[in-house]
Amino acid sequence: MRKKIGECLIQAGLITEEDLQAALAEHRRTGDRLGAVLVRMNLATEKQIAKALAYQLGFPYINLSENPPDPTAVVLVPKEVALKRVCVAVKLEKNLLTVAMADPLLFSLVQDLEFQTGYRIKQVVATGADIIQTIQMGYPDKALTRLGTPSMGTLSVPGRGGRRTDEPSFADASLARRLDEETYDPSTGLKERSEAGPIIDLVDLVMKSAIRSHASDVHIEPMEKGVLIRHRLDGMLKEVMDLPKWVHEGLIARLKIMGGMDIAEKRLPQDGRLRVTTDEGTEVDFRASSLRTLYGEKIVLRVLDQRKGVLPLEELGFSAAALEELRFFMRHQHGMILVVGPTGSGKTTTLCSALMSVRSERTNIITIEDPVEYQLPGINQTQINEKIRLTFASAFRSILRQDPDVILVGEIRDFDTAKIAMQAAQTGHLVLSTLHTDDAPSTVTRLVDIGVEPFLIGSGLVGVVAQRLVRRLCMSCRRQYTPEPDILRALNISEADAASIPFYRAVGCDECHHTGYRGRVGLYEVMRMSEKLRRMITQRVPEDSLREAALSSGMISLGEDGLTKMKSGVTTAEE
Repeated sequence: MRKKIGECLIQAGLITEEDLQAALAEHRRTGDRLGAVLVRMNLATEKQIAKALAYQLGFPYINLSENPPDPTAVVLVPKEVALKRVCVAVKLEKNLLTVAMADPLLFSLVQDLEFQTGYRIKQVVATGADIIQTIQMGYPDKALTRLGTPSMGTLSVPGRGGRRTDEPSFADASLARRLDEETYDPSTGLKERSEAGPIIDLVDLVMKSAIRSHASDVHIEPMEKGVLIRHRLDGMLKEVMDLPKWVHEGLIARLKIMGGMDIAEKRLPQDGRLRVTTDEGTEVDFRASSLRTLYGEKIVLRVLDQRKGVLPLEELGFSAAALEELRFFMRHQHGMILVVGPTGSGKTTTLCSALMSVRSERTNIITIEDPVEYQLPGINQTQINEKIRLTFASAFRSILRQDPDVILVGEIRDFDTAKIAMQAAQTGHLVLSTLHTDDAPSTVTRLVDIGVEPFLIGSGLVGVVAQRLVRRLCMSCRRQYTPEPDILRALNISEADAASIPFYRAVGCDECHHTGYRGRVGLYEVMRMSEKLRRMITQRVPEDSLREAALSSGMISLGEDGLTKMKSGVTTAEE
């Protein structure tokens, strides 16, 4: 990214290639910003650099001394972020926030600011000195302004790493001010409170910020003196907002109305589904679940973003051997394939990717899901509805009359579903489904516990894929290190062997939002049903014996797959 800045300055005729190489050498030696190095070497003034960058990149240049920013706009960006990233908000027009930056090529900064402020960002260029001076003069000394009475809590946005900042944010200057101006009347009906302008905007912000940050879930949690908003990012929960307590009922009511739930029912859990249109005009669905807690109703929103699409099997993280095994399973004309693991381990993603790998004009594929998380072109998808008694089992019976070749059942939850699925697998259908078990061999024990006869399992099961998700290291900032002896002992790796293994740790940078990780990758354990395993299942041998037999037949365990990915620098020993 720094090289690009140098190229811009060369194109502007401000410096030569020799100047750039000398400055880059000094930049690498000191770690200082390239612009600061150029100024120190008397190759250019800061103003010349800013103007040249603005001209070459097509951004406006602004002299902050002659054009002071709007004070209400300045505080929209947390002060610690402004100082660290050398940027300052200049003005706000409707949903567009103009931000002056010393380095307009930091595109990750634009994404971060859009997430933190909830506004679209327009970039302009200013000198670093002007920006720092504006920051020092433009922020109030007080911490976040309280909304209402002290017991109401504050509306704030955490800083990096989930730590709340005491500096003003977008909430303090815009939405928070509108919430403060809204008169709180406890006698106002829930519906009226949910239709208040600030509440509508707050719900919109909560949902769109989750989409922008690629969160899988949003937790809206009432506390004793406030409301906490958390996002699940790459499997980990992170605090993103702290709201005043009095917005809770209006916020929950608004979400329940949008999700088709009963706003008057606060005691019993409810489920709903709602949709939001993004700023780009695309639609994203959310699955809502409410639960009564000590301090009021909590709602969790599962983000069902169809825009992500289904990844090819090759991109899920399977080793070459495991991928070939799964492809072997999918070439069967009949039988059952199970993907197992805990909730949130990526089972549905694997199944949908597997279905897309065999989709063709000659194949009739039907799914039964709860809910439909991915829209799969060319595949007939059905969503169960308990209210009208459309369960997995009842829907399965109907689907068998639809001449299917391949059937996906979202989950085997009971004996009826397991029995019908196993019978279908033995009568000319390829059946795919999921179970909640720890590993591949324990799947057999789970099916027996449900009530499926071992001889049906032995004859109908083609194979099992057990999986987990771990966070993927950010390749931009991962750092090699020597692990402590206790980590080596936990991994059962000797110090002699460790000397030849490149261990990496998460560091954190702008590219990964300072978490050290970017996305997740699967760990897989693939068990093919050999004749030996079929006989052992029919004979009801213990689970440990099944595992030993599967491993001796070449099955790679979850732990082994994890070690392989750690050794290749994909994830960490801690993960």
